[in-house]
Amino acid sequence: MQVTQKNLYNLIPPKAAKITTMLRSGRNMAVKQALLTFYSSRAYRLLEREETKLWHSSPAQIFAEYLSVPKRSRKSYQNGPGRSKLAPYAEKIKEWQAEGMTLREIAAELKHYGCTTTAQNISLFLRRKR
Repeated sequence: MQVTQKNLYNLIPPKAAKITTMLRSGRNMAVKQALLTFYSSRAYRLLEREETKLWHSSPAQIFAEYLSVPKRSRKSYQNGPGRSKLAPYAEKIKEWQAEGMTLREIAAELKHYGCTTTAQNISLFLRRKR
């Protein structure tokens, strides 16, 4: 059988089913969400075009190349290097520590300010500030 743009639609559903299964297992998502993720992806847009020849690849290859989450090779900084989200609260943290609050209590207090963190992060922050 020669694959053309007109009969390519016959090859897509089995690949879509396998790719959806891979998405669900890797990201713990519902079937509907996995299908929507696949059908709105670049992989599907390329797969539905015969001239890309992506239909020739296995579902595992398509998933690995277009849909898997890349592993981070270096540390990423949410607020930028050297810019802790605790910085605006530095004086308040020192005050609370002087009042005798534990690091866990300080973390709980910061949560009221919209800053979710852990006692360990506060400890590291204070050590860097010294």
